[in-house]
Amino acid sequence: MRSEDDRDHQIRQFWRFVVKLLVTVAVAWYLLRKVPLANVRNALGGASPIWIALGFTVQIVIRLVNAWRIRLIAGAQGAPLSFVAILSVLFTSALYGLLLPGSIGGGAATLVKYVGRGATAAAALASMVVNRLLETLTVMSFAAFFWGLAQLQAGAARSAHLATILVIAAPLLLMGAYALLFGRIRLLARVEQWPVFGERRRLTRGLGALLQQCARAGTLRATAAVGVCSLSMLKELLATLAAYCFARSLGIDLPFVAVAWMQSAVGLLVLLPITISGLGVREGTLVLATRTYGVEPATALSWGLVQFASLLGIVLIGGLIEARAWWLAPARST
Repeated sequence: MRSEDDRDHQIRQFWRFVVKLLVTVAVAWYLLRKVPLANVRNALGGASPIWIALGFTVQIVIRLVNAWRIRLIAGAQGAPLSFVAILSVLFTSALYGLLLPGSIGGGAATLVKYVGRGATAAAALASMVVNRLLETLTVMSFAAFFWGLAQLQAGAARSAHLATILVIAAPLLLMGAYALLFGRIRLLARVEQWPVFGERRRLTRGLGALLQQCARAGTLRATAAVGVCSLSMLKELLATLAAYCFARSLGIDLPFVAVAWMQSAVGLLVLLPITISGLGVREGTLVLATRTYGVEPATALSWGLVQFASLLGIVLIGGLIEARAWWLAPARST
């Protein structure tokens, strides 16, 4: 029975991957029909290697910041995950997220890696859930704040009132969310007090352990909580800086504020599991978002492709880490 369930799950994952592949090809085909391939090739051919190298360096720094943030969360859960171990998993998960179908990629592969480093399955999964929650809240706030700021700087009269509201409300809502999670209320820490933990309620051990680990993540000390929040915001600012460097490599001279809301919007949209690694979604979003700034579609499309190429660079590093681990495995066994 178990083997049949596993087989059915693998078949579903396979067909999800096929659908994502078909959607990716369809979106890429549509974009290349609208944008001349020769213009894209010319834009990429004139890209500045220095700016690309700077952007890729920032991408690596982003992984360092993210590993530090995850380490703080894991520390509150008592998970024995070192900074180096987490950093290694962040690189290798990018590899599996690109190669493997469906949720097997970034999600399950990351979970397996954390467990292999000594964490329990519940602690590893809870760390991933809390990390994704913080990242989503931060990206949404950044998208709203910087879009409003860009509208105010551009003097857009029609959206001035909405822009003002977003500029004021977005940071306040983000700080409020952080306060609910880690402040005096400690929303995550209250998970253990939910009625589902009562003796009369039946709850599977796996879900119960997961909720308990999420609750532990909410018991961060004030200094650690401030560190987690600060690192979350720093990560998004660095993501904007990387996107800005890639834009400059192609001669795209957009204000940093405009790049910030575009990057945040792309970050939200690529979370939708409809294409492989967001390929097509990223490029199409940038083509549409930069139209009002006078950026040529071919250049905007090239901007997205350069960002995807930087992801492949991260994947390459993950592949080298996996190859090294595989090479050293026989030596350890002997």
